[in-house]
Amino acid sequence: MTVEYGNLEIEILDGQNLNSANYGLEYPSALGVQSEYQPSSKHGIRITENGIEKCSALLLESGGATGISENSFLIKNKRIYICCSDHIYSLKISDLSVNWRKQFDTATCFGIYEFQSDFLVHGELQISRIDESGHEKWTFGARDIFVNPNGKDEFKIKGDQIELTDWDNNKYVLNADGIEL
Repeated sequence: MTVEYGNLEIEILDGQNLNSANYGLEYPSALGVQSEYQPSSKHGIRITENGIEKCSALLLESGGATGISENSFLIKNKRIYICCSDHIYSLKISDLSVNWRKQFDTATCFGIYEFQSDFLVHGELQISRIDESGHEKWTFGARDIFVNPNGKDEFKIKGDQIELTDWDNNKYVLNADGIEL
């Protein structure tokens, strides 16, 4: 997937065939040294300006596998926030250095969304509200996972409310403070 940001082109790739030798940075860096380590998710990011690569990074994580979609990352205030397995990364657009990297679900983080002045993280087991610095304001877990086998949208933001549907089609409505209505 490729997106424009100002005069930059940001390419975000997903796949087990991505190779760290093709990227300038690798996160978390200690994992690449362990020969037995097999990441479940690999996401590559390349930033180019006028066709010239400025920086690149490969994200490796071993929680639940994730892919790249329109909701698995967002760009705000010269930062890219991206889901990779059970973690969210905040990277500086200028050089892809890490602002922070934190786990927000014990299984998988599917998406990150703007919500008021913060973000909502749609995880498999919980929904979290975080600020731009990665500080968790609240989390909400339910009776089952936030994945729906019937093709229904399991996560929606409607104004200042969050509508959720779990695997068993239980429905939940949260207010902006994460309290079930």
